[in-house]
Amino acid sequence: MEYDVIIVGGGSSGAVLATKLSEDRSRSVLLLDAGPDYRSLDELPSDVNSIHEPSVVAHDWGFQATFVPGRDAPLPRGKLVGGSSAINTGVAIRGKPGDYDRWAELSGDDRWAWSECLPYFRAIEDDKDYGGDFHGQGGPIPVRRWRLDEMEPVQRGFYDACIAHGFAHTDDQNDPESSGISPLAMNRDGPQRMTRWSANMGFLSQARQRLNLTVRGHCLVDRVLIEDGRAVGLVVESEGELQEVRGTQIILSAGAIMSPAILLRSGIGPADELASLGIPSVADLPGVGKHLMDHPMTPMLFWPAEGTVDPQRPLAQTLLCYSSEMGEFNDMQVYLLGHILIGPEARFGAWVGEDEQQPEAEWVFGIAPGVQLPNSSGSVTLRSADLHDHPVIDLKFDEDDADRVRLREGARLAWRLAHSEQLSAFHQGAVDVTQAMIDDDDQLDAWIHATATSMAHPTCTCPMGDDPAAGAVVDSEGRVHGVDNLRVVDGSIMPTIIRANTNFTCMMMGARIAEWMSAED
Repeated sequence: MEYDVIIVGGGSSGAVLATKLSEDRSRSVLLLDAGPDYRSLDELPSDVNSIHEPSVVAHDWGFQATFVPGRDAPLPRGKLVGGSSAINTGVAIRGKPGDYDRWAELSGDDRWAWSECLPYFRAIEDDKDYGGDFHGQGGPIPVRRWRLDEMEPVQRGFYDACIAHGFAHTDDQNDPESSGISPLAMNRDGPQRMTRWSANMGFLSQARQRLNLTVRGHCLVDRVLIEDGRAVGLVVESEGELQEVRGTQIILSAGAIMSPAILLRSGIGPADELASLGIPSVADLPGVGKHLMDHPMTPMLFWPAEGTVDPQRPLAQTLLCYSSEMGEFNDMQVYLLGHILIGPEARFGAWVGEDEQQPEAEWVFGIAPGVQLPNSSGSVTLRSADLHDHPVIDLKFDEDDADRVRLREGARLAWRLAHSEQLSAFHQGAVDVTQAMIDDDDQLDAWIHATATSMAHPTCTCPMGDDPAAGAVVDSEGRVHGVDNLRVVDGSIMPTIIRANTNFTCMMMGARIAEWMSAED
C-alpha cells in the first residue's frame, strides 16, 4: 500500500498534522512513532498520566548531551506517541509577539507573524480561566492555572518572595504584555485535573476512529527513500526487521534531535560530513543539524526543611518571567521546582537505577532560572550511519558572554529569593553553592559551568529560510530545499528560539502547515 502522507513522529507537531490531514477522508495518513502508543486515558502508565513530574525514565530516548565542554548529562525527550508533550512539565504558554514577528522576517513569510499565528493558538486551547482576544475556548487542549489557595506551601512561599522583591503579580502569562510572577498555566485534565493533556490525548483521540488514519508505535525510522530527487518512502525498523513503506508526501516531525538525524542518514546535510561517514550526498544542505538552540537553566538546589518536599505533589505551580538587566522583554524565566531527586544515578524527579530506595538518593527542591533568548547555539551530528547510534548533541551553553552574565544574574536572584523571609523557613541551606561563590564572578561562573542544564526545549536544527547556503534547511512551509515531497514540521524548523516553553508553539506549527498542505490539494 502507498499512503498519501506518512508522518514520522507523533509529538506536538506530528499528532496535530495527523489529526488535521486525516480530516479529508479521501487522504490516507500513516503516523509512525518510535515509542509505544497509548490509545486512551485508561492505557496511560502512571508516569505518563501524572502532571506532577516529568516522566524521564520509562518513556525517554536516553539522549546524552554536552551542555558545556567536558560535561555531558541527559537531555530528556519523549519516546512515545505524544512525544515530549506526553512527558513534559505541562506548561501551557506561548512566546511573545516579537518572537513570531522575527520568524516572519527570517523566513521571508509574513504568515508566521504574531497576528497570523494567534488564531491558531486560540483554536488549540480550551482556556478554563480567561476569554477575550488572546485566549480560546472549545479547543482540544485544556488550559488551567493554579489558584493561590491550591499551591503547595513552598510554591506559595516562592510566589510571596517574588512579590516582596518587587515583581508584579500577573494572572496570565499568555497576555502578550504580561510580566512578573503568576500562577502557572498548564495543560491538565482528566481525574482531579491532574493528567498531562498531551497532543496525543487532545488531538489524536478525536481522530483514531477514522479508517484513513493508521497509527503505528515501535517503528524506528532509519532514512528517507529518495528517487530522482523526490521522497518516495521510508526505511523503517519494526520488530527488529527493516522494511520499506511508500508514500506520496513524507513529513518528518521527529523533533529537533531526530529529524536532522534522519535527514543526515538519508544523505541530506553537509556533504563533507556525510562523506566522512560513508553516506552518499543527495542534497548538500550545510544547515542540517546546525544552529541547535535551547534554554539554558541553572537549578539552585536546597536541602528541604521537614515536610517541604512531597514527590506526590505538583512539581511546579508558579512562574516568574522578567527582563534581565542586559536583555529584551521577558528574556528570563524562574521556576520553583518542588521536588528533585539527587544522587549518583538520579535524573530530575526520577531514579534511573533499578533500586529506587538507594540511600544515596535524596529529595531536594530548587529555584531554577533560565535564559529565554539565548545567544548560544550548538549542533546535532551523527556518530555513525547506524540508526541505533544516538546522535552527538553539543549545546555549547557557556560559550556566550551575554548568556553567562544573565545566568549569573539569575543565580543571584535565586539566592536572594531563597534567603528571603517568605522562603527561608522551607530549607536548611544550599546543596552546592555558598555566599562567597555568589559574591565572586569567577566562582559563580565555575558553578554555572558545573550545573548548567537544559529546560528541554531543543529547536532550530532544520531552520526555515530562503537560502540554503546561509543555513536554511526548509522553506517557510517546511519543504526541504532540494528534495521534492519531503517536509520537516516540528521545533527544528524554528529559525530562532521563542521566549517560552515550546509545546504549544509546536502544536500551532503543525496546525498551520496542515492547513497549507490541504490548500494545495
